[in-house]
Amino acid sequence: MLQGLFIKLVVAFSAIASVGVGSPNPIAVPGDSQVKITWVGTSQPIFGVAVEESLDSGNTWITAARLPPNSTHVNVQNLTNGKSYWFRLRWIWLDNSLSIPSPTLVEIPMNTPSAPTGLVATASATQIGLSWDHVPNKFIIGYEIEQSTDGGNSWNVIQANTGSPSNGYLINDVKEGTTYTYRIRAFGFGGVESEYSDSAVAKIAKTPIGGYGLTYSIQNSKVSLKWETPGDLPDIQSYEVRISGDGGINWFKIATTQGTVNTADVPYVIGGSTYQVIATSGEGLTSASQIQLVQTNAVSNPQSGITTGRVPSFGVFAPSQSTAIPLPIPTSSFHSNSHDLRSFHLSLIPILAIVGISSLAGWLFLRSRRKTKSQQKFGRKKSRSPQGSYKRRVVDKSNGGNSTSKKKSK
Repeated sequence: MLQGLFIKLVVAFSAIASVGVGSPNPIAVPGDSQVKITWVGTSQPIFGVAVEESLDSGNTWITAARLPPNSTHVNVQNLTNGKSYWFRLRWIWLDNSLSIPSPTLVEIPMNTPSAPTGLVATASATQIGLSWDHVPNKFIIGYEIEQSTDGGNSWNVIQANTGSPSNGYLINDVKEGTTYTYRIRAFGFGGVESEYSDSAVAKIAKTPIGGYGLTYSIQNSKVSLKWETPGDLPDIQSYEVRISGDGGINWFKIATTQGTVNTADVPYVIGGSTYQVIATSGEGLTSASQIQLVQTNAVSNPQSGITTGRVPSFGVFAPSQSTAIPLPIPTSSFHSNSHDLRSFHLSLIPILAIVGISSLAGWLFLRSRRKTKSQQKFGRKKSRSPQGSYKRRVVDKSNGGNSTSKKKSK
């Protein structure tokens, strides 16, 4: 019976604990007079999601919205730019109680991101790689790329929005002998734009005639180059690996190999550089390989857009009406207070109760079994009479050693 009771207690308290443990894990992106909050839904049955807001560093909280259980996005609007806001989320359980609060998000809506800095253009015979300073700001969601072929007198938009906070972009289909000028600007959430960056210039050098093949791969912190053996030179004695940061106008030697070695591992340059190999024969004749642009900073795929499906005041995005947006990892600091800590401690009570009751039930069960075994063992050693007494055989020495039986009451 105790064993059955023990199992029932464990099941009951496990159910209680599963209801009271867990909270959303949101991330947020500030924009112009608004903040977008995104989270992953839960597999547990819930009644809804509560969005809480604070204006005093998390000392007091108000429930800003109660959302349907399948909600994963919310757009908090009508905020003041430059002012700090604190947000947190809770699951609403089926009994209308609230889960422990999520980590607190501290967000500052802004109306203008800063202009990008450090723009560099690196060219090869067929491509131009753009790179600029990385800004760890989740407010930026993309960049506009503009190009000029007349020194910046007129501009054409070649990419309206990269859809990514990545600080690199690769341009194809450029013409040899042409000088290109580029500038960019950043986009923030809500459609706000920064000022333009300083311009960067790249000149496409002419492709060398008769160049032999040159390929590359990036291995850890190195660029692994591999080239073909030129067919226009006999008796190759050595190869010289060169690098250029201005599209092939100026070259610098970075490695040499023997004529029998057609590979070299060289350092890469953040943002990209062009590489070329020069072969030298025993007679001093040379032959140049093709030029390869190695773009070393990854360019993320554009993020998907989002359609509306808003509830009027708060702009709720339902999963059936919107597409999840991959967002950068937030850099805002998290705020915790005594209320959050107390809530967390309270959430541990069901778990501690399970451990305590399980231990007690197990101890009672084992004690009961030991007691039962002890009684069975003791009963086999005694012969009980119907009246509850027992007989003991004694030897009367005065009677010549003859035995008599005495009855003793128990």
